[in-house]
Amino acid sequence: MLGLMGWGCRGPKSFLKSDASPLLSYERTMCYGSCPAFKLDLQADGAVFFHGRAHTQPLGKYRAQWSPADLSKLAQTAVDVQLDKKAGTYDNPMIMDLPSTRLHFGEHRVLDRIDGPDLKAFYSVLDSLISASNWVPEPR
Repeated sequence: MLGLMGWGCRGPKSFLKSDASPLLSYERTMCYGSCPAFKLDLQADGAVFFHGRAHTQPLGKYRAQWSPADLSKLAQTAVDVQLDKKAGTYDNPMIMDLPSTRLHFGEHRVLDRIDGPDLKAFYSVLDSLISASNWVPEPR
């Protein structure tokens, strides 16, 4: 029974009950080429803020709203890929020309610039939500 209680603490709801603000931040940085560069911040209420910087759509600052089902899907995928066990910094400061992916979800942070963990399934869910969102330009 204690084992089941421990699993529940690491379940999908643990990602959604964070006091972190934003709840989730996802950033891809520039490179010497056509890498998509953007930053996304997701609030606990589903409000999403996107800043497309280069080689991505949309470009500029936008906002959208993700549903509770979208948040649950993100949290379940985080559990499925074991994000809590893969958090950390994957970098080599001697290499300067690689883009990085920065992610934090709740209390878990990943900086992936080289040889990072396999989080493709998680990034895929995020990218599909970004593509499917109805983005509204932010006032200037």
